[in-house]
Amino acid sequence: MTDRTTANELDQSLKNVESLTAQLNSGEGSIGRLLKDEAFARSLEASADNLQAVVAKINRGEGSAGKLVTDTALYDRLNSVSERLDTLVAQLNQGEGTVGQLLKDRQLYENMNKVTSELSTLIADIEKNPRKYFPNKISIF
Repeated sequence: MTDRTTANELDQSLKNVESLTAQLNSGEGSIGRLLKDEAFARSLEASADNLQAVVAKINRGEGSAGKLVTDTALYDRLNSVSERLDTLVAQLNQGEGTVGQLLKDRQLYENMNKVTSELSTLIADIEKNPRKYFPNKISIF
């Protein structure tokens, strides 16, 4: 690298800084607006104040998030529920239990659908032709 190259690079860097300074002074970009636009600055301050208020409420244990952060018993219960759900989903994915088998065993699923369909047809036929299935009048008393 020669002194001329260094001088050119330094000159370009200074031009970039001048351009950036001009943009800031004219209120361009977020930082420029912050420096020049009082309404924007107040809005930003209000947002920061609101954020601080929310964080303070959470730290005091207020609201759902606050309780979750400060109430260890609630956290432990939610953690336990989450662990049980993870176990349940793993068992279902492995085909354990009736529901797990229905999820994994296509033939069982199809058989259950067939039985359900046939049962619905039978019930409809009983409602339509009760004497076919109950020829004698049934009396409890």
